[in-house]
Amino acid sequence: MAVFTNTNEKVHTPALDVGALLPAGARWSALAWQGAAAVTGAVLGAGQVWGGTAPFGLAFVIGCPPAYLFAAGVGALAGSLAFQPVAMGLKLAGALAAAVAGRWLSGGKSRTGALAGGVTLLAIQALGIFFAGGILDPGQTVATGCTALLAAGLGWAFAHFPVQEPRGVCLWLAVAAACLQRCTLGPLAPGLAVAAAAGLCAAIAGTLEQTAVVSIALAAALTAASPSLCYAALSVALGSLAASCLYPGERWRCAGVFVAGCTVGALAAPDAAGVLPLAAGGGLGLCVAVALPGEWLRAVFPPPAPPAQPQGLTGAARRLANVADTLSDIADTVNAVCARQMPPKGENFDFVVEHIARTTCQTCTRRNRCWVRGYATAMDGLYQLKPTLESTGHVEVEDLPGQLSVCIHPGDLCTAANHGYRLWRSRRQTRARATTLRTALTEQYSALAGALAQLAGKLGQAGLPDPRREAKVAQLFAGLGLDALECSVTSDLAGRLTVAVTIARTRFTEEEVTGLTGEVSRICRRDLDIPEITHCRTVTMLSFGERPVFRAEFGAAGRPAKGQTVSGDALEQFCDTSGRAQMLLCDGMGTGRPAAVDGQMAARLTSQLLRAGFAAESAARLVNVALGLKSAEQESGATLDLLTIDLYTGRAGLFKAGAAPSFLVRDGVPRMLEGASLPMGVLDSLVGRSTTFGLDAGDWVVLVSDGALTDGSQWLMEQLQLCAKLGHTPQQAAQTIADAAVRRSGEKQDDITVAVVRLAQP
Repeated sequence: MAVFTNTNEKVHTPALDVGALLPAGARWSALAWQGAAAVTGAVLGAGQVWGGTAPFGLAFVIGCPPAYLFAAGVGALAGSLAFQPVAMGLKLAGALAAAVAGRWLSGGKSRTGALAGGVTLLAIQALGIFFAGGILDPGQTVATGCTALLAAGLGWAFAHFPVQEPRGVCLWLAVAAACLQRCTLGPLAPGLAVAAAAGLCAAIAGTLEQTAVVSIALAAALTAASPSLCYAALSVALGSLAASCLYPGERWRCAGVFVAGCTVGALAAPDAAGVLPLAAGGGLGLCVAVALPGEWLRAVFPPPAPPAQPQGLTGAARRLANVADTLSDIADTVNAVCARQMPPKGENFDFVVEHIARTTCQTCTRRNRCWVRGYATAMDGLYQLKPTLESTGHVEVEDLPGQLSVCIHPGDLCTAANHGYRLWRSRRQTRARATTLRTALTEQYSALAGALAQLAGKLGQAGLPDPRREAKVAQLFAGLGLDALECSVTSDLAGRLTVAVTIARTRFTEEEVTGLTGEVSRICRRDLDIPEITHCRTVTMLSFGERPVFRAEFGAAGRPAKGQTVSGDALEQFCDTSGRAQMLLCDGMGTGRPAAVDGQMAARLTSQLLRAGFAAESAARLVNVALGLKSAEQESGATLDLLTIDLYTGRAGLFKAGAAPSFLVRDGVPRMLEGASLPMGVLDSLVGRSTTFGLDAGDWVVLVSDGALTDGSQWLMEQLQLCAKLGHTPQQAAQTIADAAVRRSGEKQDDITVAVVRLAQP
């Protein structure tokens, strides 16, 4: 290596052995990559298309990285000379040498290599024609020209489409399918096997668009390499596309459709023997695609990014979340300020003392004697009035203590004390009401903040749209003469499908709804339930959801208290549009109409909030505030037993606020579900308890009011076990238990309500 110094004297130094400076592992890795480049060049140099066109080896030399230029050139040269005809092999040898030299001299530029290799290849062909006396061989000339053009194009593609990208993978698969056709072994066509495996893998893990591109590209490459196998290439492409259209992502169903597509394509074979290459290559590709691990397929075909949520839903979710945070901050701020605030002036007995001193003693001639020399005695005497005022509400002259016997205006003093005490009590009551209202307000803020946060989370997790199914559903309604004003098909995070269609206001019969549900289910390839139909002014909205895994069977029975015509218990049983079974039991405090008012109010408000999408605890907190404000001066409250069952998973949640124990019956064996808590409307904040558990088909959950447990719970558990053994329906079990509870209660009978739900298969 030559080094030039500032004195322009050339100093010769020995050449450095760069390989000696590399670690042993790095040297072996570099040698392995160079060997891989040489092998790849040899394989590509042997490939042919279009009856003599051989562009792959020259294209690889043109497009490979500069570090592997010489290894690729040597490999392509060996493959061309060994597998190509002599004339084409010699032409390619000259073109390869020119391409390597051109890229080496230009610093690795692919454009220079393509120009040098193409011009050299055409020049050699021209020289061959010249020395042959001007005799033109059309086949050789066309093959040479096509080789030069294809080599330049493929070289550019190799340089710009790296194998790490999907386009590069597709390009290399097509080239591999074409080149491997030179290695045909009997009826086995390796290129056809590559095309079958790649197309089926794309159908299993990729999208329809990816499958179409891969299948068409490989079919074209295979047809170019072996025109006699064009029917086989089309068969493989047909099977891959059919599998991707009918069962995308389902491995075994895709394999079955692929086999069916190849079988149909085999009908285009020229003779019976022509089916053997298709069977061998397609079968090998099928085995490879089915055997590949899913992780490998997802690495090549990563799942597409979820589409962006509609701006309206995203913006609404964000605004709801901001409102929830603001309400929560307001509640925390109000509570913090009120907790730190000192009691305002006038809320202790000093207010009464100051009122007496200001109205009676200030103008008295003995003021100095009482309030200066006898201050302690006067204050002690005035504070002695507090017990009398609190017990009777007023004082008389004879009630004055001995410390105030020196007062010369006892009547005026008593009048001032009575008036001041009334003012003081009024101030205390106002303060208590303000505190109650402030607590209710902040509790409402907190409960609403939690509910809005939950709604914001649901909006933020809106389902992913399915445009293809949306178009099919809209086409179905259009075919019925009901043009869809809006149509959406979405799948939530659990993969459950929801179909919502808005049409002009239309009435449907029960048979029409059933038939429409079947058609929509067939189009969406899901088992959908009967839709929820909502008529709103001039439009009708239909909401289809997937049929739940379980079905809820309800039963209920109630008996009023002894001597009463109205029960204080209130029961609600229903299934909402989210696939949940709801059962809630409220027991108003006491008996008769006052208890019935509280129970019905609590049940109705809780039911409405649950139907609106509120969670159990948020709904209970809001109802607790309503009961607390209903009558602040008297006792008003109700217990709450709320059972929520997810009919898709069987997961159940039980929320209790002062309610009686509940019971779970599984395999005919009952067990008690209970938790210590307080009723709603008793305290400013709700004190409840939540329990979660799993249910399966055949399990019962029983809710009862406290009137059913007057004689204890052991007999009820035995009765439940007997009902389960006799195979009673939920309604029969509820009636039996209610009647038994009435007999056991006797004269002390309270309101009795029994609610039963059983999980069953649809």
